[in-house]
Amino acid sequence: MRISAISDVHVKKPHDDADRLLSQFFDHPLVQSSDYIVLLGDIFDLMCGPHEEYLYLYDHLFRKIDSLLKQNKKVLFHEGNHDVHLEKLFRGFWPKGEIVPSQAPLIFEIDGKKYYFSHGDEHEVDNLAYQKYKRLIYSGPLKFVANNVMPYGLLNFIGERASMRSRKKGSKAFDEIKVRDRFRSGVQETTKGEYDFILGGHSHVKDQFALNEHSLYLNNGYALKSKTFIFIENHVPRFEELRSNRAGP
Repeated sequence: MRISAISDVHVKKPHDDADRLLSQFFDHPLVQSSDYIVLLGDIFDLMCGPHEEYLYLYDHLFRKIDSLLKQNKKVLFHEGNHDVHLEKLFRGFWPKGEIVPSQAPLIFEIDGKKYYFSHGDEHEVDNLAYQKYKRLIYSGPLKFVANNVMPYGLLNFIGERASMRSRKKGSKAFDEIKVRDRFRSGVQETTKGEYDFILGGHSHVKDQFALNEHSLYLNNGYALKSKTFIFIENHVPRFEELRSNRAGP
């Protein structure tokens, strides 16, 4: 039994460094041999709603995912806060619902072990402003706007400006140790050690933390920085290396 998982790749445009890293993840022999491939949100830096432009821009990535599905792999996609309301978009590529993006934690029992997969932002329990923002972007009215009202060009413009402001603000205030400790505390509060493995992202801090003798939290961090993914074989986890490739698509 093999699981490969990655989060927080933040692909901004076709064939940028993040895109190449994600392609390398999909092509990695261990991923190709995995039973579960888990995408834990913020895979894309901006993807919202059913706009066909995304299918055109990232056709090569969607086809890599489709190739995994055709090998009878289980591919899970958990939405983040940068890639959201994607069900109709995915239906455009996979009309039979081969992948249904999730906003709720995905809980699986795999070979007798309980796995908890999510983007990980629910663990940021002490950030009330963010939790309010998350409820807003996941809300029904915003979903309706994303799916039926907001044109791609305007959405892209607003999203890029918001993302730029967020990165500038985050770079000034980011303290890895404080963020790591905050998320460890949050994971304890939200999962209460009830799962054997808790896989998530969002914090951009790579971490492996034992909540108790039975429960382990794994976070791959910001993929372009860590250049790793989570690999679990027969319930034994490790971080597997990736290398970004600047030579071209």
